[in-house]
Amino acid sequence: MAPIICIVSLSRSRGKTSLIEFLIKRLSAKGFKIASIKHATEPFDTPGKDSWRHLEAGSMELTCITPQELITIRRMKASLDDGVDSLHLDPDLILVEGFKKSDKPKILCAETIEEVEEALKRISKIIAITGKVAEDEEARKTISSIGPGVKVLGFEEILGLIEDLIVTDWLKKIPNLDCGKCRYGSCKALAEAIRRGEARLEDCVSLLEPMARLTLNDEIVPLSRWPQTLLRELILGFTRSLKLGDINLEKVKRIRVEIDLSR
Repeated sequence: MAPIICIVSLSRSRGKTSLIEFLIKRLSAKGFKIASIKHATEPFDTPGKDSWRHLEAGSMELTCITPQELITIRRMKASLDDGVDSLHLDPDLILVEGFKKSDKPKILCAETIEEVEEALKRISKIIAITGKVAEDEEARKTISSIGPGVKVLGFEEILGLIEDLIVTDWLKKIPNLDCGKCRYGSCKALAEAIRRGEARLEDCVSLLEPMARLTLNDEIVPLSRWPQTLLRELILGFTRSLKLGDINLEKVKRIRVEIDLSR
């Protein structure tokens, strides 16, 4: 599971979307894979549209395909965990706009000290505070005395905090097997390279092998995270299209495919 950070506020127009937009642009430019989830107070689909009529008629799930988008609509009382489970990729970070009642770490966007005081009473797990209140040096000092341990940061400082969270999460996932399969030779050397920004978690071949494996004449071809994910989804999609009889694919733990190129 990738780290999940919620961007929250007590009122509208406090800069949540601007912060998320800033973080996604800057982190994506550095090669991090970012997914985002937004909490909305209004239904996405509107009465009278063809898609709405599909769902009203009883469709369990609707997929709309446009020239630029693929949108899935499922009518249900969904939680943040449901949103995370519905993601179709394996990101390095999940940024969430809203869900201030969740149990995930949060960054608060606020304008005044009074807003911060109220938020600290009502919202749990606030790890940082930003917004207009962070632009005032005196306000920063006051907030530090109100909530010890809570950092008041500008957008650039928030970016650094998020990068550290991602890298720390990566380091926890390195298995310390010292298998010698990556170009760094040891898990310690890989960890040091990640800290320096010269390597990424997908450089750990041992960590990624269990998801999908490609062998040529019994020799393993090292695959990073994206090729493994793609291979896995291709095989799953092909398998789902078959008549499997009594086999319940949901209970299958491993699929093996062998192709004989000599025939």
